[in-house]
Amino acid sequence: MGISAASGQVSCVITTSGSAVANLLPAAVEADRSCHPLLFLTADRPLRLKECGANQAVNQEDFLKSVCRHFDESPKEGIHLISKERLTSLVGKSFEMASNIPGPVHINLAYEEPLHPCELDQKKVLDGWGIEGFLKEKITPTKDEVVKSSQSLKLPKLDPFSLGIIIVGPWRGKVKQLNSFRGALKKWQKLTGWPILADPLSGVENDQEGLINHWDLFFSIGLFKKIKEIQVLRLGPIPPSRELQTWLKKPGKFQLLITEGDCRNLDPIGGSTQFSEGFSCWVDKMVEGIPVKPAIYKKIVSQKLTKELIKYDLFIHDWLDKRLFRNGLITEPALARLLPRLLPDSIPVMIASSSPIRDWLSYSGEGAFLRRCFGFRGASGIDGTLSMGMGLSIIMGRMVLVTGDLALLHDTNGWLFSKDKNISLIVIMIDNGGGGIFNQLNIDRIEEGDFEEIFLMPQQVCHLTLAQAYGLKYKQVACLDDLEKAIEWSFSLSTNVLIRVCTNSIEDHRLRVNLSDDLKKTLSENLSSFD
Repeated sequence: MGISAASGQVSCVITTSGSAVANLLPAAVEADRSCHPLLFLTADRPLRLKECGANQAVNQEDFLKSVCRHFDESPKEGIHLISKERLTSLVGKSFEMASNIPGPVHINLAYEEPLHPCELDQKKVLDGWGIEGFLKEKITPTKDEVVKSSQSLKLPKLDPFSLGIIIVGPWRGKVKQLNSFRGALKKWQKLTGWPILADPLSGVENDQEGLINHWDLFFSIGLFKKIKEIQVLRLGPIPPSRELQTWLKKPGKFQLLITEGDCRNLDPIGGSTQFSEGFSCWVDKMVEGIPVKPAIYKKIVSQKLTKELIKYDLFIHDWLDKRLFRNGLITEPALARLLPRLLPDSIPVMIASSSPIRDWLSYSGEGAFLRRCFGFRGASGIDGTLSMGMGLSIIMGRMVLVTGDLALLHDTNGWLFSKDKNISLIVIMIDNGGGGIFNQLNIDRIEEGDFEEIFLMPQQVCHLTLAQAYGLKYKQVACLDDLEKAIEWSFSLSTNVLIRVCTNSIEDHRLRVNLSDDLKKTLSENLSSFD
């Protein structure tokens, strides 16, 4: 999936039958929600061995159907019975379905005995097909346009010269469409002057005008409460900010949701009109009928709002630096803020689910948009975290994975990819003693020990010893100064490395609460400017 996410190309996964297919489900779910093109080829037992207690013969054809774009299969009696025309059709259709609206496709292939035919039998099969059957041109999708839904027949419009705001969620379009999306965003923001609130995985770049870096903190301290009537342009899925979602649910928000070809309902809060033919398409159609004159920019009413938000954004930038860096202690918020500054701008980052991605949203500031960021914004799980990072590195080259200890432990066999010379992944592991994010929930602890056992799940595993077992180089970080030295050390190597950062999840939770409370008090006297 990492290869698919980074390249935009269809990646193929091949497995045997039985539980091997069941293990594909987490990847299929994430690929479905994140729109990554994956092709699953699974071997199966022939029909005569199904439903009779035969070994490794299960109903695997049903395991992935609910999340796949398309399912196809060979003749149930065995793939040896398939015709050349049927095989060509199966491959072409499956590739097209995985590519046009990117996502997972499952092809189930039954095999009859003998599974290992002799050389003479193999020659008979090849001769029977004829060499022309294996010299077909490279398969390409027959069409590349976005599938239109009934929701998209009429172009929904917004008034570019009235008050508005742009919310950009995780990028779900094709890799090759990202540049045109960025260009459309620049064009629309220049026309409207609207402020932009973007998710770290949105693909929005740091040079984007109107970009508000600390918008998640704006909501947590109530800075948007006085903004009542406003147009909201939502691009892609909504970022996972509860305060943002609460604000959007309140009356007075005229919302337009634009997706990149995904016609499924992507509005969990309701109340929006959805247009699924892509943002670039929508902008081009909108600006056709708008007279653009130099003088008109002076009348943009949203510029005042944007300038005010940028002013607060800059204040919060300096304020957070002073609060998070003043004593040199390494906390999860401080790590999210400092790490992007220590990395070269060209280095991509994968941010694991749970605390890491939430802290990047709140505290990384402009650092989140200095580079391409990846993660699991589809189903927000932790399955395959390390393997996903390895796959990304195959395509992107040297890159960084920021992950928690449980997420890494859940996929430690991903280190086996270290034998691949094309992978150079720097893994920064936040060791906070288990599921630290659950300390942020207000859960009544009925009996001592319940919370730790059920939610935190601390593991008695030394990750440095584990790294050594996989033949990895590693370092331990105890303070912010150590982090900078460790990053320099990791970039001096050309192999996979592990940097262990120990934090206290309970203290970090208190820090997040205190930061929000103190910032709210500091800015309270200035909120009147939003009237």
